[in-house]
Amino acid sequence: MAKVLIVDDIEDNIKLLWYNLEDDEHEIESASDGYQCLEKALTFMPDIILLDLMMPGLSGLDTLKLLKADEKLEAIPVIMISANDGDESIIHALDLGAQDYVTKPFIYPVLAARLRSAVRLKESQEKLAEANKTLELLASQDPLTDTYNHRHFFNLAGAEFAKTKRYERPISTIMIDADHFKSINDKYGHAVGDQALISMASICQDLIRTSDFIGRLGGEEFAVCCPDTAVEGACKLAERIRQAIECSVVEHEDVRLQFTVSIGVATLTPEDLTFNTILDRADSLLYEAKQGGRNQVICHELKAALT
Repeated sequence: MAKVLIVDDIEDNIKLLWYNLEDDEHEIESASDGYQCLEKALTFMPDIILLDLMMPGLSGLDTLKLLKADEKLEAIPVIMISANDGDESIIHALDLGAQDYVTKPFIYPVLAARLRSAVRLKESQEKLAEANKTLELLASQDPLTDTYNHRHFFNLAGAEFAKTKRYERPISTIMIDADHFKSINDKYGHAVGDQALISMASICQDLIRTSDFIGRLGGEEFAVCCPDTAVEGACKLAERIRQAIECSVVEHEDVRLQFTVSIGVATLTPEDLTFNTILDRADSLLYEAKQGGRNQVICHELKAALT
């Protein structure tokens, strides 16, 4: 059943509600004023609040305003309890976000029905919010590796690039591609190839910072965007990723596989007008790493900086 917080400055009113709600097997807490309501709401986290409209000190309306202003409490439905259903304060309370109201002397079965209705609505809203989160996740993630998909990666990278240009900060990109991946699929099958990609993505996610993000751009190719990172830091990260993947072992059924990656690293230059130009340069450096023997990191900007 529901967790119910009763707020009333008259003890007899609390007891009457408490006994009725207890008979319906609800979990109950009470508060005798608005300040106590706010305090107990944060610790008890009720499913619903029954709030008396007329209370000394902090009124029911003021208490409601503070409840709705608190991001931890704003979603809790509130049923106002009033001595007069013609009171304009009820209209004000509903405008402020109260779910419903009942008048004194209340008929408990009516109050109980309204309470159940408010709780059902809250549960429906929570399920809808959870479903929307799931849909958002599905729309932004690669289903195999749990990295960002191509579209979402470029959306995030574009936003980071705009901030980088505006505040004149560095940004770097790491392009990573599994070596001889087609031969892995051909020799061991796609299930082993999938495990290799999952392992590759997992290693990258473990090594990058919380401000960095990784996307699968297609097949066995991944990109890491590193905001606020100059070329030296990006190349050191790329080398850690390369070494970690080289030392890892992918196990699937009776197969134990080790593989390597080639990596290209590019950083922002004054000529870059979009994030794509940095990514294209990193991709060219990745191709150079492939042509030069694979299992290596190529970063021309770092070489230029050191000469």
